[in-house]
Amino acid sequence: MSLRLLALPALLLAITAAHAQQSAPPSAVAPLTLACSGPFAKDSSHAKLQQAFGAPNVAIQKVDGAEGETFEASVLYRADPSRRLEVTWTDDKKRSGLSSASAKKPSTWTGPEGIRIGMTLDEVAKLNGQPFRLNGFEWDYGGYVVDLKGKLASLPGGCGLMLRFSPGMALDAKKHAGLIGEKKLSSSDAKLLAVKPVLVSWSVGYAE
Repeated sequence: MSLRLLALPALLLAITAAHAQQSAPPSAVAPLTLACSGPFAKDSSHAKLQQAFGAPNVAIQKVDGAEGETFEASVLYRADPSRRLEVTWTDDKKRSGLSSASAKKPSTWTGPEGIRIGMTLDEVAKLNGQPFRLNGFEWDYGGYVVDLKGKLASLPGGCGLMLRFSPGMALDAKKHAGLIGEKKLSSSDAKLLAVKPVLVSWSVGYAE
């Protein structure tokens, strides 16, 4: 038998293995989860975030705050909106002592108790175990939960949760006047549920 024929099975095996490797689907990106511990514990820092997620994935960047203000934060995955997370500090100079960690639409981070962007108002209320109150829409603090009691009000790790909802449809100034402006709404209000509010941002934070 010739050496060429002996080498043929090995060659076919190598080609098959290479083809299988090229055809294999890329490994899925690990889900991003946030708990009030580890890199997001109260004593965290910019350096600890870099250790946990890699220095290239954590950068200092100006972010938008309330009423048009801007401030510096540690931003994870700043170039990828689906993985972006903004972290602020109680000590801005040392960038230490976690103040808040915020996820905004379209972020895919999952927070404490399974909180995630896109959840409906009813889903969050069920997760919480009881209704809560939130601000009316269409002003600087519109849609923010202001009276959170229940399961989501007491989280492992000692952090607090802030939630903001937005109506899932355009509001009519006359028809939906009771849902607009500086007023408090109940998450169980049928008129509120009718406009299908969804969670558009959430954050965890620690009292100073």
